[in-house]
Amino acid sequence: MGCIESKKIAETPPGDIQPVYHLQKPDETPRETSVKSELRVENATNLAEKIKIDRQINKNKFKTKYDPRITAKYEIKALIGKGTFTRVVRVENRQTKQPYAIKLVDNHQGQEAFQAELSILRRVKCPYIMQLVEVFEATDRTYMVMELATGGDLFDKVLSKGAFNEHEAVKVLIMVLQGVRYLHSLGITHRDLKPDNLLYYHPGSSSRIIITDFGLAYTSKSADDVYMTSICGTPEYIAPEMVARKEYTNAVDLWAVGVITYILLRGDFPFFHTDRIQLYKMILKGKYDLYDQVWEEVSQSGKDFVKRLLEVDPSARLTAVEALRHKWILAHHHNTCTQQSQSPVESWSRCSSSHSSRSARSATSLRAGRRRVQPQELEWLTQSLQTSVTRPTLHPTYTS
Repeated sequence: MGCIESKKIAETPPGDIQPVYHLQKPDETPRETSVKSELRVENATNLAEKIKIDRQINKNKFKTKYDPRITAKYEIKALIGKGTFTRVVRVENRQTKQPYAIKLVDNHQGQEAFQAELSILRRVKCPYIMQLVEVFEATDRTYMVMELATGGDLFDKVLSKGAFNEHEAVKVLIMVLQGVRYLHSLGITHRDLKPDNLLYYHPGSSSRIIITDFGLAYTSKSADDVYMTSICGTPEYIAPEMVARKEYTNAVDLWAVGVITYILLRGDFPFFHTDRIQLYKMILKGKYDLYDQVWEEVSQSGKDFVKRLLEVDPSARLTAVEALRHKWILAHHHNTCTQQSQSPVESWSRCSSSHSSRSARSATSLRAGRRRVQPQELEWLTQSLQTSVTRPTLHPTYTS
């Protein structure tokens, strides 16, 4: 989020990334087309026809914004989302009919984060990480063609379903941990893991989970521990060492997995407060609840898994490899996947190198995950821990 410094689709294995194509900037939409479209709407005989024509006009206008080489290969279907410098659309390959997502990035702004994300996506080949298919470069924007996830994100699943049972949670966590282990083996730290960035490939119960959004990720040349200093991510998910503004390692990703595990089993955040300073103090102390009625239904091994990840001391925190070997993960993996002969650790070979309802307050707190870490917050935190200085209450700031 913020950074201080500086229906079912058949799954197909990702192919090699295609070459970059250099395209010319498309011409603007002719005024004549707009006039003819307006006349068609005026001459329509009924409301249904007008709506149909109007939708087609908007669709055509939407298409003309793209380079003709893009529209020649892909049919633009719908706008999925947009940011300050980016836009994501759903498309369909005209020949194969395979759906994809295309991310458009403005070449004049937002290039630093985009180039970092692109360099990572070019490297990774893992079923639990978003796959890049091909890249097109035009004079005004860059087009990244990626696999399309149609099952929604884990955030929405928790909001609609409530807390997961242990079997369901483990099924998700195995895939997330496999993806994290793979990233860490390449020297990549995600730094913004959260349910919003974990997508279901399709709506079915057998869907795999895909890690996405590498805008804040850090890449090192070695898989060994590398120390970072940037304060990045979403407040509810950042690790204590990051809050304390200390140097940190990829262990911050495992802290985030611990927060995600807590959310899956409880349907709420382990650390939440409307005042940011109080939230950060809770994170620094590792202060969270494992003793209410909901947690009475969770096994001791499940609670131990959460504790081992939400460990304030990063050196004592489980690594991705250790988490996949934890007794809770292994026990539920064998109970739910008896047909499979591979353990969670053995199934890493798939990655190659080239029960209760939540309260309204809980749902609201989950929505608060769209907040950004702000520099002043950590400055006030440092001061408040050292003195009794009066400071303003820092309430949530929501971003779209």
